[in-house]
Formats: sequence, C-alpha cells, structure tokens
Amino acid sequence: MPCTEESEHWNYDNPSEWPKYFSAASGLSQSPIDININESISQSYPPFVFSSKYYSDELFKLTNNGHQVAVTLADRTYGQSDKDLWFTGGGIEGTFFFVNFHLHWGRNDRHGSEHQINGYRFPAEAHVVFKNPATGQLAVFAFLFTITNDPSGENLEWKKYTDVSSQLKNANDTMQCMFNLSRLMQVNERSFIRYMGSLTTPPCSEGVIWTIFTNTIPINEDSVNQLRQNLMRKVYRPVQPLNNRPIFRSY
Repeated sequence: MPCTEESEHWNYDNPSEWPKYFSAASGLSQSPIDININESISQSYPPFVFSSKYYSDELFKLTNNGHQVAVTLADRTYGQSDKDLWFTGGGIEGTFFFVNFHLHWGRNDRHGSEHQINGYRFPAEAHVVFKNPATGQLAVFAFLFTITNDPSGENLEWKKYTDVSSQLKNANDTMQCMFNLSRLMQVNERSFIRYMGSLTTPPCSEGVIWTIFTNTIPINEDSVNQLRQNLMRKVYRPVQPLNNRPIFRSY
C-alpha cells in the first residue's frame, strides 16, 4: 500500500508496534486477513470495465520509497494524464482511478503474501491501488503469485517489474519503464474474493474495498530473489483478526 510521510515511524520488522504511532492499526477492520473460502458467501458481480489505456503500453515511474517499490504513472511525458487509467463495475460503485501498483514478498517462497487463503501463504502478492476522487474511497486489487521453474511460463510484465525494481537499491531511487496493465492483471479472467478492510501499511486507514483474485500469477524464483537480495528481505504485514466481517466470493 502507498507509503506516507510518517514512514520513519515504522518498518516490517515490528508491525506489532505500529498501533503506538498509528491508532487505526488497532482497529477492528484491518488488512490483510486469512480468507476461509468455506465461510465466504457466494455473490454475483458484473464484469469490470477499464479505460482504453489499460490495454496499451504506458510509461510508468518506479520509486524505491524505503518500504517497497511503488509504480505510478510517469509525469505526463507523452501527454499522459492521471485520468487516463480508470475502472468501473465489479460491484463497486463509482469510477476509480489508478494510484499505484507494487509487490510484497518474503524471505523465501514459504511466505511473502499478505493475504492467506485457507491458512496458505503465497510467495508474493501484488496490489494495484485505485481511488474514487469524488468520495475519497480506496479500492485495491490484490494478486497472488506462485513460483514457476519454466521461464516461458512467467508473467513478463511482472518479470519487468522485478528486473527494474532490483536496480533501485537506495531509497528515493527512480526509473521509468513501459507497462501494460491489462497483461499485468488479466482481471476479468479471474475469480475473486471481496471484503472491507484497511491499508496494509501505516496509517492503516480502514474503509478500503479489497478484491483478491484467486487465480495465481506465475513468477520465476530468480525474479523474486532479485528483490530479496538487492532491496529488502521481506515486505509484508502479518494477517489481522477478521472480527466477524463478511467475506464474499464471485464464484
């Protein structure tokens, strides 16, 4: 999730300390969570609809913010606008505009995802963050990864992310790169989980609409190792109590 100006007060080594500085972190609707599929509620959702720019290669800027490498739209280089990338539908009211995307990972393949499914932790998890400017509402798409040993099976957009990110070894390092968001996400081909939660980094504000896609994205272990070795060993928050929140599934 996006980093904040309070970033000097937290790191991934002491997430249990976050509530001392960020009161929302001790709230009752925190993220991430362990999703018990058997206790989720089946619900029918309309498809997501994306702006045309989602299907073209666009220029983005990657920034090491000291906690992760966040990817934002590049600074209007080719007449790009923050209003170019949006979605509607998927059972979420209003129009949501792209904010950033980033990846979470762990020290090894046994953990790294923030969300768990039936107690299972994945080696990595990506977040694509959106905001409805009319209401201030945040919505996050989460994607879970599995390790593939077949180089031809890897999602090439995410390989590009790890290749470039691993070069940004110091906080505030930046680099620009082309990405195709539709190939990065492949949203309408995936089943998903929906629930209400929070940012997973301070200030851990609640009221965030989460959509966790359950069909995994393949990534090569070498790609994740680049991040572990060159950037940070782990960047994920442990699961938080569900506190009787309903969890919905699209299938």
